[in-house]
Amino acid sequence: MTVCILFAEKPLRIHVPQGYHSGGASYVLSRESLRRFYEACNDPASKYAKDGGADDIEIVICLRTKGVYPGKALDKENRELFHPLSFTHYYQGFFPNWLHYNCGSDQTISFHYTSPEQQYLMDFLLYRARV
Repeated sequence: MTVCILFAEKPLRIHVPQGYHSGGASYVLSRESLRRFYEACNDPASKYAKDGGADDIEIVICLRTKGVYPGKALDKENRELFHPLSFTHYYQGFFPNWLHYNCGSDQTISFHYTSPEQQYLMDFLLYRARV
């Protein structure tokens, strides 16, 4: 049996009792999970909102009908790979109560709410600046 998991930031427990991943920081799906998503989207019996609704919630509802569930995306030190806030929240030190200083992985995959200008800044700091 193939185990299919949707990886993204830590699952939220509002709107969907079993949890869902906020879509802003992106998703990672296995090939089999993507195949099942396609299958669910083309199934007339699917109960997700095909037009409208919050995409992240609807994607999880759709995937669950085909046995795909959210998983945690953490590095080997249990730090998050997908971040629900902007890059600036991390480097400026704006941490809400539920977020702690060393929660972000040095192998981060994505940040939510990141403008093109912030992407250029990240590129410069990561790949061009010499320290």
